[in-house]
Amino acid sequence: MTLLYILYSPVHRAIKIGISSIDGKRFAAHKTKGWLLVSYWHFFERDKARAVESLVIQTLKKKHNPFLSKQDMPQGGYTETFDASAISKKGLIRM
Repeated sequence: MTLLYILYSPVHRAIKIGISSIDGKRFAAHKTKGWLLVSYWHFFERDKARAVESLVIQTLKKKHNPFLSKQDMPQGGYTETFDASAISKKGLIRM
């Protein structure tokens, strides 16, 4: 089982989209850096979670650039970050 998640960083004022195995190790790495869980969805197949993640990220990148740099996120995943002031959490969840 795989999780597709949305996280928020109050420090960076950024939103992040990602996937993790059900053990949540990936999410835990972000949590230690101050990221907060906004929402998540369970997928039985990792490929389907990856497809949804890719579609959402591609859609967002048409209007927004990745927000954080590699240095901002030593735990990785900076290319899936976006300015939280430019993207509503509710709109992202609906997407």
